[in-house]
Amino acid sequence: MSLSPLERNLLAVLALSKGTVISTDRIIDCLWADRLPAAPRSRVQGLISSLRRKLGDALVTRHPGYLIDTQDTIIDLDQCEDLAQQARQAGSPSTVARYLRQALGLWRGEPLDGVSAPGIEFDRVRLAELRVSLLEERFNADLDLGRHAEVVGEIAATFAAHPLRERLAGQLMLALYRCNRQAEALKVFHNVRQRLADELGSDPCPDLRNLHAMILRGDPMPLPLDSGTTTTVTVTSEASAVVTIEANGPRPAQLPASVGHFTGRDVELASLTLAVERSTDEPSVLLVCGAGGIGKTALVVRWAHSVAERYPDGQIFVDLHGQEPDSTLTPGDALGAALSALGVARAQVPAATDERAALYRTLISGRRMLIVADDAASLEQVLALVPPTATSQLVVSSRSRLHALAAHHAVQVLPVEPLSPDATTDLLARIVGAQRMREPGASTIVSWCGGWPLVTRLVGAKLAARPWQPLTNFVDELPYIADQILDDDSRSLREALERAYASLSPAAAHLFVRLCLGTSSLVSLYDPLGADLPVVRRVRRLFEELIAANLFVEVGEDRYRVHDVVRRFARRCGADLLDRDAVDEWMRHCGLDGRVVETHRI
Repeated sequence: MSLSPLERNLLAVLALSKGTVISTDRIIDCLWADRLPAAPRSRVQGLISSLRRKLGDALVTRHPGYLIDTQDTIIDLDQCEDLAQQARQAGSPSTVARYLRQALGLWRGEPLDGVSAPGIEFDRVRLAELRVSLLEERFNADLDLGRHAEVVGEIAATFAAHPLRERLAGQLMLALYRCNRQAEALKVFHNVRQRLADELGSDPCPDLRNLHAMILRGDPMPLPLDSGTTTTVTVTSEASAVVTIEANGPRPAQLPASVGHFTGRDVELASLTLAVERSTDEPSVLLVCGAGGIGKTALVVRWAHSVAERYPDGQIFVDLHGQEPDSTLTPGDALGAALSALGVARAQVPAATDERAALYRTLISGRRMLIVADDAASLEQVLALVPPTATSQLVVSSRSRLHALAAHHAVQVLPVEPLSPDATTDLLARIVGAQRMREPGASTIVSWCGGWPLVTRLVGAKLAARPWQPLTNFVDELPYIADQILDDDSRSLREALERAYASLSPAAAHLFVRLCLGTSSLVSLYDPLGADLPVVRRVRRLFEELIAANLFVEVGEDRYRVHDVVRRFARRCGADLLDRDAVDEWMRHCGLDGRVVETHRI
């Protein structure tokens, strides 16, 4: 079928929105933008008539414009997207590779080649991105199948056309390394790092840096199992079910990207590494606990990336959403997410939590995997994910210390404390620049941040947005910044404080608010008689409750500190106490304190 350039442009506009009515005004905008011909509506009508003679009933007129009918109309883009979806749902690399080869086989030349309508440039970019993404997924499946020698040339050609795509760089490095071309693999990393620095001022992503380090060390890159191997698991219940999992399925690598400007946690990272290096014959749990915004997740993710090579069978990341009531995962939901990562199709996940737990233990037994359970709120969430053998490791982050966990398993607890002043300064310097942190007022800002990474990052973001403002002026705004932080970042900070406050006993909540209504952030438990009086012991227990809720930090014997942002939050909670104080003062002024006040009918 021969089409004129304008007919080809119109057909592309309609086909990209198959089944959707495109108005005449939208067609005019797509075809000509701001370079309108004379009588554009008449031109569109003429093009529609000409195109309808060639397409037949597939081109339908429907107010306020036209559409391509979905019945009996085949568009290769729809076929491609359907095949890509089937590939993502497939359970084995061989099946994934087959579907993706079929999808990529539908492409002919560049996306929308020969189409010049200005209104489809966004679609041209979108389709180009889709094609490269499909190529990356297919390369990944081929590498999982051990076809590195077959695809190394194709990966190299694709990477040459897209030199800033770090996933392609990693795939090329891996293929070259497996082909015993280590020097070329290292050269790819060097070129990528140089280009990223020159063009974007950034470093390669953590995954690429880790791969580079493994190649430098000469670590073995295990080849996948034979593509025909499968594992069959029978789950015993009232109605037995058979779950078939292909053993060469893609190894889970679910760790999220490490947070930017990570700093100041060398001791904690070393402690976590030391904990997993200790030989043990029983499963243990690493528990990283601390206040909301203190940097638990950032620490765990950073560490998990650094030790990922210790767990060659994969890494699973489950966000338990413990502090979000509407989306908190039940133990069954957490197991379902883990089973999905292990290659179990959704339709084969057992319905009962006990059966899910049995299947999870079966699939993970004897394997070397790292399981990260982020933001745990309850003991039950954690117990569901504990691996049955010591070859795998469960790491949990939580705002609670989960004391009852030690009654079930060996637990190693790492409390996350605020950053040191030097680390806080370093973090701010990475965000706003080292030169600016030499200005007067920098030390005051560092002290005010209190070592909280979240608060420090938010302050750094505000400073970076005001490069013209002297730090001494910014210091004067800190009391107002505290209120802005509570209002602007509700999910991460205010909700965490609200939940911590709601967990307190009435006496501890009252003490928390009363102390924060004062002017000092430091509080001492003062005993004028020097004796351990019952009232002192009772108040000390209340302080322990505040520390457990991560609202106060113990800085010495019977000495405690509260962050200014927490103090601002407490004042909001204690607004009614100010009214109560006014009533008490008025009663004392009137001599009514401690007396019975009679009321009279008027």
